[in-house]
Amino acid sequence: MNLGKVVKIFKIFSDPTRLRIFLLLLDSELCVCELMSLFKMEQSLISHQLKIMREAGLVEARRQGRWVFYRVPQTRRQELAPLFEAWLKDELLRTRQQNKMVKDKKVCPLDFQKVAPQAILPASSESKKRKEKRERGKIEKEKT
Repeated sequence: MNLGKVVKIFKIFSDPTRLRIFLLLLDSELCVCELMSLFKMEQSLISHQLKIMREAGLVEARRQGRWVFYRVPQTRRQELAPLFEAWLKDELLRTRQQNKMVKDKKVCPLDFQKVAPQAILPASSESKKRKEKRERGKIEKEKT
């Protein structure tokens, strides 16, 4: 990994909310509604933070009906988990307890055991679609 990528990752982790989300996702896969419950934040705010991390390759998403579940990709987990375990051992213990609490509450209406996982979404598939729409709109405006 080159220095520029490392700097970008550290900038992403400089935000406490993103860092906490990442630590939670290191422990287990969570849906947005579970993260909303843990952070007491609106869906749009959580999704914005996840989008930033997804575009950097720190998390990946999988869609299951209307729900989107996030997790840390295995390669990132292998790279970063030892670092965070050395630096933030107490915080990781706290996040494991929070994950267990939110799973026990069954905040998400899906039954995780009965629903088969869907394909992983590409890192920025949603933003690519939005960019394409925006470009098409610009072209059509220029024509008129």
